[in-house]
Amino acid sequence: MTNVRIRQAGADFKEVILDHPLRLAGATVDRFTLAVVTVEVETTDGRLAEGRGASVLSVPWAWPRSPLSWHARDQTLRDMVTGLCADTGSAPGDPLEICAELEARLSGPRGVPRLAASLVLGAVDNAVHDGWARAAGRPAAELYPEALADTRLSALLKEGLGEPRTRLPVQHVVGVGDPLDEVRAWLERDGIRHVKVKVAGRDPRADAARITAVHALLGRGGSVSVDPNEGCGSAAEAAAMLDALPSEVLADVVYLEQPVPRDAAPDPDGMRELARRAPVLADESLAGVADLDRLAEGGWSGVVVKAAKGQSLALRSWAYAREHGLAVMVQDLTAVDLALAHSARLAATLPWSWPPFECNSRQYAPRANDGLAFMAVREGQITLEPPHPGIR
Repeated sequence: MTNVRIRQAGADFKEVILDHPLRLAGATVDRFTLAVVTVEVETTDGRLAEGRGASVLSVPWAWPRSPLSWHARDQTLRDMVTGLCADTGSAPGDPLEICAELEARLSGPRGVPRLAASLVLGAVDNAVHDGWARAAGRPAAELYPEALADTRLSALLKEGLGEPRTRLPVQHVVGVGDPLDEVRAWLERDGIRHVKVKVAGRDPRADAARITAVHALLGRGGSVSVDPNEGCGSAAEAAAMLDALPSEVLADVVYLEQPVPRDAAPDPDGMRELARRAPVLADESLAGVADLDRLAEGGWSGVVVKAAKGQSLALRSWAYAREHGLAVMVQDLTAVDLALAHSARLAATLPWSWPPFECNSRQYAPRANDGLAFMAVREGQITLEPPHPGIR
């Protein structure tokens, strides 16, 4: 078994300004911080390796409501990353064991949401996975089936992992209010057949009209996912939106993402009724492994995985969904640079419920991806290099 311990860790931060805002229901993302963590790990036989991991500290998405300013919340998350790096010495273990140890130490001021804290933990966790695999000189996906202390998880991964994909179909994000002529130009230029439509969640009929208008740009054979980003007041409101869609449009809706607020009261019957129309996946409601049982019991059809929340949570969420017959999808958080490279590799490694890969920074922050060779979209797909040692 390949175990490592953390010798030291440090973090760097980069503010990313979007070329134009990404508008969500009740929030607008125009900037975020990219946290990049570097760890030095040591194997039990004394070999050293360096790992790098990243996370997107998106304040409007992860910590939308607070009397604190955006800058104060952003600085709090940066400070939490720095503090966790300063306290990362660990006992020897695999990355999932180390992640559990780090999560127990993670601390911040009162009022920091669990979702925001998951992004802090994710940056360090990703770096540990990367260092662990680099110490072994192999891609992380090759190690998981044989080198995790959690033998059940290893067995599930062994069953589920196949040859890593190098071609990923792209899912194009349509923000609330994005001009349709610009959307059409993107889809036609890149040959994209899959879209995610962000809706405001205030008026079911207006949202249905928006979804229908975007769907018309796809033509036959396209797919649509719908993301209210917590904008609907209830599962019934979300159902009313889907019911207002023409039948041919609803037939192409592959899933509905986080329609209700993350702190909404459980409504299992309402969620199951909504899921009769389209699978309903939790995103903002998933901040840690402890949420998985609650979401399954609450009538959700499955979960959305984001690399920014950490490789450990991604693996455990995928395995939970596989064991419990739930849907699971890997999604983006306007990830850029190192974070986007990790997200793409995660999407290429495991079998997800739907294949399209979201990489919306190509629209909103393209200059932040100058070092990524795979960003060119051809015939609706991006092409990755074969995996290297680590998580990318």
